[in-house]
Amino acid sequence: MSVLIGNVLAFAAACFTFLSAWSRDRKRIYLYQAAQCAVMAAANVFFASLSGVTTFALCALRNLLIAYERFTPRLCAVFVAAVAGLGLYANNRGAVGLLPIVTTAVYTVGCLYAKRTRAIKWNLIVNLLLWAVYDAFVLDFVSCAVDAVSAIAALVSLRRDKQTAADGH
Repeated sequence: MSVLIGNVLAFAAACFTFLSAWSRDRKRIYLYQAAQCAVMAAANVFFASLSGVTTFALCALRNLLIAYERFTPRLCAVFVAAVAGLGLYANNRGAVGLLPIVTTAVYTVGCLYAKRTRAIKWNLIVNLLLWAVYDAFVLDFVSCAVDAVSAIAALVSLRRDKQTAADGH
């Protein structure tokens, strides 16, 4: 039953994941991600993944800071350390529980340097694909599918944006 509830919450978060992947506006990308992470923190309670809960909660806060341009190199270091420390402490899934930690640390550092929409999207694509692997391991089938489809949507969005720029629009 708990896996079913987790998947229902993951479906709600999926809407925000897709919106983030499709969006052209930097602030909206990160606000959608903040909402998605908050809902996924709740979903991970039902997937019995404490490292997922802590990681998603930290990600929601990080994404809000980025959206409002308050994310500094010092905060980046604090978030990476917090994700690593809290994630390792809360890890109850062995090697699988390390995936959210590594994925989030890589994405967090990428967020510090990715300022233009193209770079943000590439960082998002890598993040989504790594989360899809984790989702499969914890049986979060909704998120696995959504993360994979959203990675594809981000790729299509990149191509759309490139075509729009080439057409002079």
